[in-house]
Amino acid sequence: MALPIFTERLVLRPYERGDLDQLYAVLYSDEDAMRLLGGPRDLSGTRFALERSMTQQELAGFSFWPVFERESGLLIGEAGLFPLSPDGPDVALGYAFGGPYWGRGYATEASRAVIAEAFGALGMERLVAITREANLGSRRVLTKLGFQVEGVRHVWGAEQLFFVLERDWLTQPG
Repeated sequence: MALPIFTERLVLRPYERGDLDQLYAVLYSDEDAMRLLGGPRDLSGTRFALERSMTQQELAGFSFWPVFERESGLLIGEAGLFPLSPDGPDVALGYAFGGPYWGRGYATEASRAVIAEAFGALGMERLVAITREANLGSRRVLTKLGFQVEGVRHVWGAEQLFFVLERDWLTQPG
């Protein structure tokens, strides 16, 4: 997989240990941003998430990646892929951005790039995504990306809307 990924306004690359403080300040300590993602984390919890992403990248060639604004160079959130459960088979698209970066189309832009890598270089045929019903912004992003709701599942201790995107849906005319 070719990292970093560049979009019009963003850069995604694998996590590095030096990203910890920025990730914590911009996202994991942000109560609003983390409200529907299990709540804010302390620095230790942020370190655990970062290290988990680094390990996932090393083992599978994909993970969550930090997202940077190209213009400012600031870490503004994260986006990427992760196994929905350790047993597989579902790989989920995920994204989260610090509150000051909401409403700018960054989640859609970053997710389109992640989907292109998933269905391109990684050769995946299907992606899933989950979000809580109350997360209207995330639901809009997933719908805009072509994901379709396939019901509700209990994932990570909560009822979540379960979305699916098939590779062949993107290549059908119409």
